[in-house]
Amino acid sequence: MQLDYLALDTSTIGHLTKQSDHTLAYERILVGRKAAMSFQADAELLSAGYAPSRDQRLSALRHGIVLLPHSQATSAWYARVIGVRKALRPRRSLGSGAGDADVWIIASAMEHGIPLVSHDRQQIALAQAAGHSVFTNIRDMRHVNTPLPIRS
Repeated sequence: MQLDYLALDTSTIGHLTKQSDHTLAYERILVGRKAAMSFQADAELLSAGYAPSRDQRLSALRHGIVLLPHSQATSAWYARVIGVRKALRPRRSLGSGAGDADVWIIASAMEHGIPLVSHDRQQIALAQAAGHSVFTNIRDMRHVNTPLPIRS
């Protein structure tokens, strides 16, 4: 697993553009690491419609994030994650409600072998069910966090 990079979900990037306890937690985990985002997260953020001040913060943040483009390999990973989601649906397990956008973001992180940072319960559960490492600051889901060495 590549620990120099972390794949940020749209929800995490959203938290990084505002001030909250979650913002500080996600900023801490990024210390000494490079942020990456899926082509899907990029598209979602371009259409977010934030207020001008928050949009400026997003623009500045996006400049420092490595974009993970779509490839044939991404599509293959997408198909694998969709298979996991289908297996969860009959039991209505957490993760079965993750949307297609969430699946693309998980697939991108898996393709590149980098942990996912998410603030979306369904996405976190699906990524974990697919065997992928996840970090979150959702209080009752922190137990899923991948142990990451602290950097300064």
